Amino acid sequence: MKTIYLYVKTHNETGLKYFGKTVCKDPFSYLGSGTYWKNHLAKHGTDISTEIVKTFTDLDEAKAFALNFSIDNDIVKSTEWANLKLE
Repeated sequence: MKTIYLYVKTHNETGLKYFGKTVCKDPFSYLGSGTYWKNHLAKHGTDISTEIVKTFTDLDEAKAFALNFSIDNDIVKSTEWANLKLE
């Protein structure tokens, strides 16, 4: 079974954050896939840092954790986050 990584990417110049998930073998090299986030990277460059929030092998557990994290951090409404929808 693949490892599911939940992560927070932070743009080192602007401070904008992005919460997401990946099953890539190297989540640190993965840039993220959100539309607003990708546009931000295109404009400001890819100088980002990655924090692994939690790893999972069960997709349902990962989804439940991600939804709670998204709500707790208000990632859709907050201007600190690039997320456009709950993860």
